[in-house]
Amino acid sequence: MQHFVEDIYLKGNTQAVLLLHSFTSNAKEMNYLAKMLHSKGYTSYAPNLAGHGASPEQLFASSMEQIWEHSRKAVQFLIDENYEAITVIGQSLGGVLGIRLANEFPEVKALCIISSPVIERPVEGLEQRVVYYSKRYLQNKGSSEQELQAFLNEHFPRPADKMIALQQFIVNTGKQLHLLKQPLFLAKGMLDEPVFHQSIDIIENSATSKVITKKQYDNSGHLITLGKERQLLTQDIIDFLVEIEKGTVQF
Repeated sequence: MQHFVEDIYLKGNTQAVLLLHSFTSNAKEMNYLAKMLHSKGYTSYAPNLAGHGASPEQLFASSMEQIWEHSRKAVQFLIDENYEAITVIGQSLGGVLGIRLANEFPEVKALCIISSPVIERPVEGLEQRVVYYSKRYLQNKGSSEQELQAFLNEHFPRPADKMIALQQFIVNTGKQLHLLKQPLFLAKGMLDEPVFHQSIDIIENSATSKVITKKQYDNSGHLITLGKERQLLTQDIIDFLVEIEKGTVQF
């Protein structure tokens, strides 16, 4: 697959952080956070999920199963690199994947969830994300308005099966929250849609983790890592990780 955005892999100390971006986004979404964590000594790995960081056609061809499998391979990559203590930081869909990864891999010692849904929402909204992704890609490529409209007419509306599969993956992940035992950091942007506020609260109330830190960012929308409070978010996450390393938070 040809990517227009490269994976991010910054080697640091023995503490590894896997950063997973949102649906229809790419590794660049986690770039600032990855670099700041690396500046503090952490190994930062932010891959492009399957079908992401590339053309719309490649996104169309990908499936939720492939995205999930790619996230599993990302954890296994860090394990194969001899990192035995991994923190997963996921934004939106990335956080949904993080929940499942934390429940599957004992090497995942902590989890940071940013703006992640765990309840059902309209499938139409998911398709609009794909439309926006396609428009942005073609505009960056220099396509004319006529070419852009022709592309949208040809490729939309999309078949519903993949959006339904994505939705089902999210809802089924919400049924696994009680299995979470790792220290959790939860973040929500107060300018985001209510479904994401509700989801973060549900995660807080359903997880069995002994330590849960929840932060809200009053001037942030959905993608906090790209917003005006990204520095505050980054510092809050670093403080959370430092507490874990010092033993203030027990695994």
